Amino acid sequence: MHESTFLLDLALVLGVGALTGVVARVLNQPSILGYLVAGLIVGPYLPVPLFADPERIESMAEFGVVLVMFAIGLEFRIAKLMRVLPVAGLTAVLQMSALMWAGFSVGRLLGWSTVEAIFLGAALSISSTMVVSRVFDQQTTSADIRELVLGVLILQDVGAIALIALTTAIAAGGSVAPTELAVTMGGLLLALVSMLAFGMLIVPRAVRAVSRLESPEILSVFSIGLCFAFAVLAQELGYSVALGAFLAGILVAESGHASSVEHRIEPVRDIFAAVFFVSVGMSVDPRLAWTYLPVSLLVFGVVVVGQLVSVTTAGVLSGNGVRRSVSAGLALGQIGEFGFILAGIGTSAGVVQVGLQPVLVTVATASAFTTPILLGRAPHVIRFIDRNLPHRAQWLLGLYESWLKRLREARPTKAGTSTIARALRIIAIDAVLLTLVLAVSISVLEPGSEWLAAHLSVTPLAGRVGLLVLAAMIATPLGGGIIRNSRTLARVAGESLVPSRAAPETRATRIAVRSLRTLIFTAVLLGVGLPLVAVLRPLAGGLYGAVGLTLLVAFVAVDLWRNAGAMAVELRSGTEQLTSLLAEQSGQEEPLQLSHSKLPPGLDAMLVLPLPPRSVAIGRTLSEVNLRARTGATVLAIQRQEGSPLILPTGREHLQAGDVLAISGSRTAVVDAKEILNTVIPPA
Repeated sequence: MHESTFLLDLALVLGVGALTGVVARVLNQPSILGYLVAGLIVGPYLPVPLFADPERIESMAEFGVVLVMFAIGLEFRIAKLMRVLPVAGLTAVLQMSALMWAGFSVGRLLGWSTVEAIFLGAALSISSTMVVSRVFDQQTTSADIRELVLGVLILQDVGAIALIALTTAIAAGGSVAPTELAVTMGGLLLALVSMLAFGMLIVPRAVRAVSRLESPEILSVFSIGLCFAFAVLAQELGYSVALGAFLAGILVAESGHASSVEHRIEPVRDIFAAVFFVSVGMSVDPRLAWTYLPVSLLVFGVVVVGQLVSVTTAGVLSGNGVRRSVSAGLALGQIGEFGFILAGIGTSAGVVQVGLQPVLVTVATASAFTTPILLGRAPHVIRFIDRNLPHRAQWLLGLYESWLKRLREARPTKAGTSTIARALRIIAIDAVLLTLVLAVSISVLEPGSEWLAAHLSVTPLAGRVGLLVLAAMIATPLGGGIIRNSRTLARVAGESLVPSRAAPETRATRIAVRSLRTLIFTAVLLGVGLPLVAVLRPLAGGLYGAVGLTLLVAFVAVDLWRNAGAMAVELRSGTEQLTSLLAEQSGQEEPLQLSHSKLPPGLDAMLVLPLPPRSVAIGRTLSEVNLRARTGATVLAIQRQEGSPLILPTGREHLQAGDVLAISGSRTAVVDAKEILNTVIPPA
């Protein structure tokens, strides 16, 4: 047999990877699965007469990491982030925080060290852009769902960079000891800022100078050379090559030639990214994967359920509605490429156990298979949720979505927009400072109390109490700022909901505004509290933060439940007075604009619609039509040809020929509902 060489190794990896990648695409699976299988075939653990040297392939795989991170840096745009933040910002924050917390908790439950549990949580918090893109290619998905999912993925990429920086610091220090981690993070930040500042003076100008030669070849070689130079510089400083490559991408993008460079390097990036995934497959011992199968199944369940619950909750609180949020949660139910990069950082530093990689490969493979299946079942899941939600909760969520749609359609004034932006900015700053204060307080509590006891002649208990009082004095203004600005957000939203100050205030209006403010406060509470709990979990070592946050959310939920009950009473009262329109209706082409004191704000666009004789909705229940989840519109009443109208139908009523429906919501929601109900079954 010929001696193994670099050329033979590369030929084996790319040849087998190409074949398995083609098979994966033929089976309508992401190519990443084919590359992982290729790694098993050419790896050292299966008795297949094809063998590539793992060390050489691992060295080549690093090229893939460098080029992928360089490409992400090229695509990094502040303007792009600002566009997706209103739709996906809260969803991405809650999703990543929830999966980080859940992954860390599972790791600790399994007896893993704190560092290993952190790496597991970080790996689980990032979904797979490759898998999601492939699923969207295979399945017809509405544009609004794609917008939400892709927005979350963009923000996950930004979060992944922060996680790479954090895990690099942890790997360099070998622990999460506060003093060591602070020193390591400080050194890392200093190195990154220095590289960025120095690079801004030279790299953009150099790239522009090279581009004036009008040679795409030289521009590509020069840009990739810069990429690897920064990667090597970061490595020499003791940090991950991924961070150096990402910085190089940002610097090249500042030249204004990012799109042309990205287009030129894309084929090279794809080749070495494939080598990277093959190397991941090579590192997995099937026997070890079998040993860790119970752990993998547990982690798989955490990923799928955690993504669904966190994305759905955050999506609904962002005003994206049940349909959009549930679909996004099912689409994001997998782990992605960054998970392997993060695990690789820990493995190369020797701070994580060998079982992490097999677990991630098993979970990635299983979730890549289940994602298209689950997304295809999204309508059934949405229908199940809509049927089993308490009736008053259905009304409240439907109204909340209508309210936020109205707020978007109303185009708030410049002053209102400025107030909202300022409040959100202050909340974010105060939340970061509050997290730092609490993290430092937890870290220095024991050593600080001992120092005080030794130098000030006080008891350790008195020292701890003193430090806690000091931390409370610093944290209280920050918490107060978050609460004040949350109230500002709620006030501006309430004013937009009821813009006319001259209009008389009614009980329905008061309940609506109170409910909207409570929901906004809930969004802020989770948006601040869940990341705080996720960050403090490794430091505090217990579930105290999660329990406290759960109790707070439960308290707010009770208040919402009461408001929802009062809202249902007002809806019923108002609808009963409007049912005379149903009997007189002969068909309206446009939604009716009503001003009715008994209907809450946000339900001021109303359509009274006779069902066409061959409507697709006839013979189906409202739950089966799924009108509220699909459009955000609400059916207030159904007038039958015989008998009294059905006020606030439960969703279990079968629609009949001759029914006249009173549909309310925002103008857009009502128009969308009309289009669905007017769809007729073509004659046989």
